[in-house]
Parts: sequence; structure tokens; C-alpha cells
Amino acid sequence: MKSILNKIAQASLTLIVLSFMSTDSARAGKLYKWVDDKGNISYQDQPPPIDAKILSEKETNAKEPEANSDLPSVVVYTVENCDLCDKLVTMLRKDKVPHIVLPLAEDRDAQTRILQLADSIIAPSIFIGEELVQTNSEQSLKEKLEQAGFEFESE
Repeated sequence: MKSILNKIAQASLTLIVLSFMSTDSARAGKLYKWVDDKGNISYQDQPPPIDAKILSEKETNAKEPEANSDLPSVVVYTVENCDLCDKLVTMLRKDKVPHIVLPLAEDRDAQTRILQLADSIIAPSIFIGEELVQTNSEQSLKEKLEQAGFEFESE
């Protein structure tokens, strides 16, 4: 039973990844930093609500994933008001790593999959292909991405 659930979760994740990769959200655009009426700061690739105060807008120039790319998909599961989630997603955008950001709280299949691979569910939880990465370090995430074949420009 556990094997069947795992296969269903993997198939669901693959379908989600493919559907997101084919949309405009994977293309170059803007990254918005804004604050809502409660004082919460958010980083999004979609324009903020009309009543939000925009703190900054930056061009992301993210690379679109290539159809024949040998690189694994990168899926980041986040929760609201998570500074670490925002920090690591911003790093991925800055380094032009094609990725998809999904809400962890709404995805029971992802939660089940994460619990199968780790002791606890934390945010952000990042899948690089089939490998689960749970880290609070940009450097550690970069190392995992490099091991998976991603290249970064020297700073």
C-alpha cells in the first residue's frame, strides 16, 4: 500500500511539475517584494494585491527549462510568512535555477512523501528530482544543486 501511495504521489508531482513548466510562470519576469496591511513582507513573481505596498520590483530573467534538459526538476514547497522560504526561493531566482514553488500546507500528497523520506515536515522542503533537501543554508542548497548538475557563475 505504501508503495502504491508513493507511486501516486510521484506521478502527481511529475504532472504538476510538467504543467507548471509549460506555463508562463517558468519564464522571465519580475520578482515583487511587498508588504500587506498586516505588515507581512512577501516575495512573489506575481503582482501583489492592489492594497499592498510594493517595496521593490526586480527583473528575474530566469531561464526557461529546456525540453531536452538532463537536469532534474526543482520543486520548492513553502508556507506563508516563512523568511527562510523567501530567502531560498530568491536565491534560486537570482541564480537562474528553473524551479516551481508550491504551497506545502495544501498538498497532502507532498506532505506524505516528505514524511516517507524525512523525520518531519519542515518548510521549505525542496525536491531536486527525487531527492528531498531540507536545509536552512543557501550554500548547502547550492552544493546539492551542483551535485545534480546545475552550474553557477563564480561570484
